Amino acid sequence: MRSALLVACALIARIASADPPAHPEPASDPNPPAEPDPPAPEEPGGWSDGDHLTGEWGGARTKLADHGVTLDVIYASDVFTAHGAAELLGHVDAALTLDSHKLGLWSGGDGATIYALVQNNHGTGINDEVGSAVGVTNLEAQPYTQLTELFVEQTLLDERLRIRIGKQDANRDFGTPRFGGNFINNNFGMFPNSPMPSYPTTGLGALIAAQPAPWLLAKAAIYEGSPGVGGLGLTTAFDHGGGEVVAGSVAVTHHFGPGGRDGGTTSAGAWWQGDDRDGVGLVDPAMFTSNAGFFLQHDERIFAHPRDPKDPRGLTAIVRYSHARADRSSFPHYAGGSLAWHGVGPRSNDTVGVGFGVFTVAAQVGGTPGRGSEAFVEAFYKLRLTSFVSLQPDLQWFRHPGGDGRDAWVGGVRIKLKL
Repeated sequence: MRSALLVACALIARIASADPPAHPEPASDPNPPAEPDPPAPEEPGGWSDGDHLTGEWGGARTKLADHGVTLDVIYASDVFTAHGAAELLGHVDAALTLDSHKLGLWSGGDGATIYALVQNNHGTGINDEVGSAVGVTNLEAQPYTQLTELFVEQTLLDERLRIRIGKQDANRDFGTPRFGGNFINNNFGMFPNSPMPSYPTTGLGALIAAQPAPWLLAKAAIYEGSPGVGGLGLTTAFDHGGGEVVAGSVAVTHHFGPGGRDGGTTSAGAWWQGDDRDGVGLVDPAMFTSNAGFFLQHDERIFAHPRDPKDPRGLTAIVRYSHARADRSSFPHYAGGSLAWHGVGPRSNDTVGVGFGVFTVAAQVGGTPGRGSEAFVEAFYKLRLTSFVSLQPDLQWFRHPGGDGRDAWVGGVRIKLKL
């Protein structure tokens, strides 16, 4: 893992340091203004129509973005109840995105992006009351503060080639399908039986993505095999015996209908993990040096009015399956699917959806011998009050959580603020 990451870092460093083509200096204004114009005052009602709760900072946010600096802070809070108990969980995302072109750092290739994400999780999730083998929501984790992502992404060949190196979440490339991010259940993101680093255990890695044709995208990546949670997390990839994960996928996109707006993407991928691990669910104990699996998923988007490019209303359907070696994986099989409708009546930006999933549990949480299975169903309504405030009531039902737990109804609400 150490040598692969060092080689990848050397590659992107060489690309980034390539001398940019010479460009003529822009002609100076013969009559420059004596002093810069003051920021234009926000029009009445502009704040509520904006993208951030804290507004545009008197124009400073836009000026920063124009110069290649984007700041985003999002706060989300879950309140859920199950079996007569209730829990409150809070989560903060603070992201910094730097554009190398606009900042004048370097302009080799198509330019590069430097991205950093700091997260804080506080409070308690509801899963202690439910007992799911994976977790009820995609924010559930023990309290922590950490540098979750820190990477450089270089694009080349008119963005047909991307190279990303650093600490990252593999879910963005090999997990959540397009339009699948509205569901709260954790299993609609990264596949539960995948060892690729994903929230909250992100990790160091290198990824290359190539798009030789508009309808074809291929990805290959290598990640550290044993990332941890908390702190900076920039050295665990070099720990002795940490192992590595290698992954690859191919995605094919199709379009149909008026204007080619309707369409979908089918993706297939596989992964291999190299490290020492105990067998799971075996009568006779065994030790293995690797694990492997594959995944398939398809999403289809059908617009209600495809001839109107400004009308976002429509249906999204998703189906997913993943497999891992049964004798060394906690969840050998997973299958799931969902339907979501965007644009409810006059509320064109609200979303309503229902989804389900089922997976095999090799070692049941309650200690019952043998394999079990867990199934869940989720229904939600995402009410987007503004571009920066959303309120999402959510209802989930679990059958045999943990493989042998008692069935559970889980209800709650998530509020999200883009500050």
